[in-house]
Amino acid sequence: MNFTKFSAFSALSIALLTLCSCERNEIHLSFNTKTVSPQTFVLESTLNASIPGDSINEPESMRTHVNVRSTMSLLMSYDDGSGRFEMKIDSVDYTSDKRSVDEFRNIEKYLSIQNFQFKLDHDGIITDPTIENAVEMPSEDDLNLIPLFLKAQPLLPEKSVKLGESWERQMPIFGKGNSSTTVYKTFTLQDVFLQDGVRMAKIHMGVKYLELPDTTSNLQLKSSDYVVGDGMVLFDVTHGIISSAEMNLVAVIDVRDLVAGDTLPSMNVNQKITLRNVQ
Repeated sequence: MNFTKFSAFSALSIALLTLCSCERNEIHLSFNTKTVSPQTFVLESTLNASIPGDSINEPESMRTHVNVRSTMSLLMSYDDGSGRFEMKIDSVDYTSDKRSVDEFRNIEKYLSIQNFQFKLDHDGIITDPTIENAVEMPSEDDLNLIPLFLKAQPLLPEKSVKLGESWERQMPIFGKGNSSTTVYKTFTLQDVFLQDGVRMAKIHMGVKYLELPDTTSNLQLKSSDYVVGDGMVLFDVTHGIISSAEMNLVAVIDVRDLVAGDTLPSMNVNQKITLRNVQ
């Protein structure tokens, strides 16, 4: 009986010690750029924009929604720890209360023929993004899939981190023409847990950047202050892949019509971006 009690006490002590050690231990977060199998992602964006009314003009609003299902595959691994990936579009569903059904179908066709290639580093930095089969199309933000994907993309720390530790990273996002902006992201490791035998990391993600105008468009959209966002990432530590990411963005966008020479009332914009791994 004493031996049984001693064994139980010892097992409990070891379990508690292990638990405490795990909380103190650092965790290494890294994307798998060497042996990862093809993954299926659903990228979704809902954008609500409104222009307040005045004594002359009625208030206006617009809602657009796009749902893109794609397959991401590793094409090549490099000696520097990065990999070249391809994202093929499998299906697209697009709606907007300011467009006709025919426009829906044309936009869906435009998006569905695009394939993306990019270089992904082990810390999540994406460089050299290219679009295959690109054709000319209006440059509204909700039609540009690369910025949507990059805004939801987590950037992992350059060193191991502990629970509760924060880090900051930044990366450029390139638009059409000569336009580009730097996205500043902050992260905090909030939790590490097991889910169906897979080690998961829950990471808070904050975002800020300036919306810069598309230099190829006659309709210039820009923000005089930072676009700010708040979201969450679930990262599959075991396999080195994103499980899910969600980002909510808030912005005030200034609009200028170069053809008419008019500056329109500023738009209040709310956008929700989600990225889900459904493999």
